[in-house]
Amino acid sequence: MIKISVIIPCYNVSLFIDRCMESLEKQTIGIENLEIILVNDASKDATLGKLLLWEMKYPDNICVIPLENNVMQGAARNIARDYCHGEYIAYLDADDWLVPSAFEKVYRAARQNGAEIVNYLSKKVYGDPSNDDPNTRSDKKDRLIVINSNEDRLNYFARGGSPLLRGCWDKLFLREFVLEHDLKFAEGVFDEESLFTTPAYMHMKRVYELNEYLHRYFQNAISSTYNLMIDMKRRDDNAKTWMATYEVLKEDGSLESQHELVEWFFVINYFIRSFIFAASRGIKYDVETVNIMQDTVHELFPDYMKNKTLMGMRLYQKPMKLIEVKVDESNIDEYNEKWDEICRENFGGI
Repeated sequence: MIKISVIIPCYNVSLFIDRCMESLEKQTIGIENLEIILVNDASKDATLGKLLLWEMKYPDNICVIPLENNVMQGAARNIARDYCHGEYIAYLDADDWLVPSAFEKVYRAARQNGAEIVNYLSKKVYGDPSNDDPNTRSDKKDRLIVINSNEDRLNYFARGGSPLLRGCWDKLFLREFVLEHDLKFAEGVFDEESLFTTPAYMHMKRVYELNEYLHRYFQNAISSTYNLMIDMKRRDDNAKTWMATYEVLKEDGSLESQHELVEWFFVINYFIRSFIFAASRGIKYDVETVNIMQDTVHELFPDYMKNKTLMGMRLYQKPMKLIEVKVDESNIDEYNEKWDEICRENFGGI
């Protein structure tokens, strides 16, 4: 049986895909135990040709899905899910890579601990990848988290130092778990992952924290993530994804059963994270959008200021005050400057 299905969306990555694939080829778990699904998202460069060469090299373990129209990463991952046969699913971006022992370690951790999710650590690599430090050690100890109640879940995320972020590429997921809860990514937006990972966090019962740096996140200067024009287009994508996430959590009962945690997630991610993203890239908000986002928080969570978990977090005190500031044309510049200031002081600068 295939141990891990690896889903990789590919768009104009001809400069990077060989490095990514070579890291999978070298996995100590053995490429024969992997199912690698490469989705060519209507690339305009030589990406498809390179993918087909890899498929020819490993026809039993690599599947190329050529899309005629660009659908973006979320839809590409959703399409690939239907092709998965592995016991577990991993997601990898085409310009990133894994250390050779990565899948052997995460698979063993998942099986030995009966984990639905295994979270591992990622290290950013700038410039020449050959300068990457191969060290995978971390000062933190590995641990299994067992969630038996809603209180356990709230404590884990809000008070227990959970390392689980919105990303999907530093985790291993049990395929049966993904299918059972129909976990899917947001489509047609750049910030697509929260719609997949947040419902997963609401349903997981066993998560293993493997505190080794097994993933390499390449800081590509020409990546769309750091392209200002793309950033301008994606300014509102996080908010769109979180509105879709809210609807999923409402439908699956998480909003009712875990209201305090969902409220905590939503206010921080829908509102605060959207403005921090914009401020960190020098992007400004207009009056209409600010008012819509403020009204949305008040409409969906009118009592958010009574959320003890949310109000007890010092880091978010200043940002939350901006939810209550009335904004019009006379103070929109000052409002954006406040976010710039918060970003510089508390979130790594601009």
